[in-house]
Amino acid sequence: VPGSCSRSRALARATCTPCSLLFFTSSELLSMQEYLQAAFMLGYADNTHLKGFQGKDVVQLGDYYSFADFGAITDCNSPDFNDVDGIVGFGMPSPKPAAPPPSSSIMPGMGPQGAPPADLPIPLLFALTAPGSDDSNDNKVQRRAFSFFSTDKNAELHLGGYDPDSIEGQLFLTPSISTHDYSVVAVSLKYGKEELLEFKPENPRLRYMPAVMDSGTSCLVIPDSNLNGLLATSPWKKWKGIVEEVNTPKVKESFHINIAGRVFEIPYDTWYLSDSNQSCIQQAPPGFPGILVGDVFFRRYVVMFDLQHYPESVIIGIGEQKKGYQVLDYYGNSSTKVAVGKKAHVNISKAPPNYFLPFATDRIPIYNQLETQYFINISVGVPRQNFTVIFDTGSSVFGIFTKCIPNAPSYGSCVFGGGPQGDSALLVEGALFVAGLSIGLCALGIGINWWVRKNHEDAEKKAHKRNRNGGGSSYTQLHPSFATGEYNPLT
Repeated sequence: VPGSCSRSRALARATCTPCSLLFFTSSELLSMQEYLQAAFMLGYADNTHLKGFQGKDVVQLGDYYSFADFGAITDCNSPDFNDVDGIVGFGMPSPKPAAPPPSSSIMPGMGPQGAPPADLPIPLLFALTAPGSDDSNDNKVQRRAFSFFSTDKNAELHLGGYDPDSIEGQLFLTPSISTHDYSVVAVSLKYGKEELLEFKPENPRLRYMPAVMDSGTSCLVIPDSNLNGLLATSPWKKWKGIVEEVNTPKVKESFHINIAGRVFEIPYDTWYLSDSNQSCIQQAPPGFPGILVGDVFFRRYVVMFDLQHYPESVIIGIGEQKKGYQVLDYYGNSSTKVAVGKKAHVNISKAPPNYFLPFATDRIPIYNQLETQYFINISVGVPRQNFTVIFDTGSSVFGIFTKCIPNAPSYGSCVFGGGPQGDSALLVEGALFVAGLSIGLCALGIGINWWVRKNHEDAEKKAHKRNRNGGGSSYTQLHPSFATGEYNPLT
């Protein structure tokens, strides 16, 4: 049931605590295909890991469904996934890294940095739009495109394109400058009238930086360096100097970001979170070469992602949200289907030649938790098992927390129950073996020590007995020089 579990992070623990007690269980399904002979292993920079095996089953999102590969996650070590049942990413597929050198790690397939392997499952968006013959197990989206509409509490995912009734004025179009993430060209970022991006190159072609459109990021994230000489100064430090106090800014202005020639405003009441009395402006991590445009932008603009011609091109559309637009109720009190027909004229700008806008064919409600995370309902299998998962445009991972299956090629422990355990269990068994061996060796050492001491005491008793019978000292019996005072321990 959507929203049936607590979203509190106060109960966060070292491992995942899913919302649903009905973890994905293949033994209860009629549709489950034989699991793929591949492990699912994903590592993050903060040492979070998701491990398990790869499965294949009917996956449904809104009115669309298809057989799709997914990560059946049996092991998770991060409280970031508390109260949810998995994650679904609508980002572009991750590039396949070069094959790593042979490793002596006890966790095969995981590099020393926890880098993701090259064989992650195909993203769900691609599975729901992949060409192929339709059958009873397929009802696919006609166009590989979607858009995202967010408010403070709720949001919507539009499959197949965007809803023209959700925006005011023009839909601005610009190409993504990357085929790995949704990056657009940022040529300016102002706070009020103060320019934060002071580019040094004279050549106008070099006066830009990538801005990644990522719904999984809560705030506007800006560089805290000169990016190896691209900028004259750090944008973060300049902004901090203007406001003086980050969470209680003395100067309250809007941000204005210029994306490929169009200026978009992020007002003060959007980027400042009054409920928690803090700014939602953050400094970028070291080494990140641009801007992260997060939830503070998505709560004011509709963003469309058109991957119809991926990887040759990806088109991103941005339009101002229409006031009064009714977002679907996450708890299911509204229809999830809307008929959207083509209109005679739609305002667009910067459209590529022969480009036709995609229109949404399904609207799916999303829950926006505390303006920081998005959750969506998804079902797997026949009969359907429903799950609440994190929705993210910054990754392409699709995984569901799962019980272990006997003989499945999974790594890690069976956190959610089920079949044989993996490397964590082996580590425990190894630790128990070492502990048992240590105790055994200690017992053997104690026994040997007792035997030596007993023999020594017996020999000393015999020496004393002989001494009493002979009338001399036991020490003179052992070394006659003691009696004459001529004993030298060095001789």
